[in-house]
Amino acid sequence: MKTYVFDIDGTICTNTNGDYKNAKPYIERIHFINKLYDDGNIIKYFTARGSTTGIDWRKLTVKQLKEWKAQYHELILGKPDGDLFIDDKGFNCERWIFPLGGNMKQEDPNSFNFELRKLIQNHIEVMTKIGSDNFINSQINQLCNEVNKVFEQKGKIIFAGNGGSFSDSQHLAAEFVCRFKNNRSPLGAISLGTNSSNLTAIGNDYGFDHIFSRELRAIANPEDILVALSTSGNSENIINLIEEAVRLGIPFFILSGENGGKLSVYQERVIRVPSADTAIIQQAHIIIGHHICSQTESKYIITK
Repeated sequence: MKTYVFDIDGTICTNTNGDYKNAKPYIERIHFINKLYDDGNIIKYFTARGSTTGIDWRKLTVKQLKEWKAQYHELILGKPDGDLFIDDKGFNCERWIFPLGGNMKQEDPNSFNFELRKLIQNHIEVMTKIGSDNFINSQINQLCNEVNKVFEQKGKIIFAGNGGSFSDSQHLAAEFVCRFKNNRSPLGAISLGTNSSNLTAIGNDYGFDHIFSRELRAIANPEDILVALSTSGNSENIINLIEEAVRLGIPFFILSGENGGKLSVYQERVIRVPSADTAIIQQAHIIIGHHICSQTESKYIITK
């Protein structure tokens, strides 16, 4: 649940420059905000009406919000507290995730994809948190430095993950072996479990919890680095994998979610995406992986 704070004039209705009685609502935007209200978020409206004239516009404003069928928890004539402020000057309403156009005509409230826009907004909020978190930034920077050192020592980067993270592991390994943005020498990378014969044999003979740890034991060298992806931090095969890396002396990092699960015991080696939403966590893992690859390959660009 979040507290959203919306300006009125210019954001949910036309900006009349003082002629407030003739303000026309942006119906589609109001429907959108009502959806946030229905989802359990706190909705506050605020307005600077009367701030320079001393006129009390509360009664008119309340009447308009009622006529426009705008649901809210609080109307403030002044500046309220909140998590997100959306208006026509600060967090510009035209650049937020409102329905495009902000039509004043009566529209079907389902005429835009609210769930898609909410997903995009959640993604933006989590990425912003990552970008402004000094600890996470220092962890990612350390990982980049260690990966560069691995390639200087002719080692390789080893990825591992389950389900969607299994696919993400393959994706990121391919960025190193082939290329990310630039033509350069191939860089050693592998995703554990991609040999289906290994996967099924180990799973059958030793159990699914050991599909990664046994393969790591077979192919890893001290010059390598392991990057494990687990959105929950509780996958037993990833836990066993990290324990095996510790026994072998293989440096590692774990990409996880906000909780970190059982893997959180590794503290500084766990990069925790500040979200509990699996999809958002996976999106962040790919962005972090792309950044690592981008920071590495610049040293290996082939010039003609």
